[in-house]
Amino acid sequence: MIDERPSCGSCRVCRRALDLASVQVRDVWYCSTACAEGRSRAEAPPSVVPEEWLYARPRRFFGKRLPKELNTRSDAS
Repeated sequence: MIDERPSCGSCRVCRRALDLASVQVRDVWYCSTACAEGRSRAEAPPSVVPEEWLYARPRRFFGKRLPKELNTRSDAS
């Protein structure tokens, strides 16, 4: 038995991407059984990382960098 799943597309109700948990009802793909039954989905799943980590922080907000030191040792002998 071959269980076919969509490789691309989005849910007709909530516009989320289709994945392996997608459900087909009458030739229409939904992202979950809740969308297929017409129930509203709960809030989006909680973020794995804090929101401030998602934005790039410009270099000017970091401290000044020291000049690179020479990697050679001077021999006094």
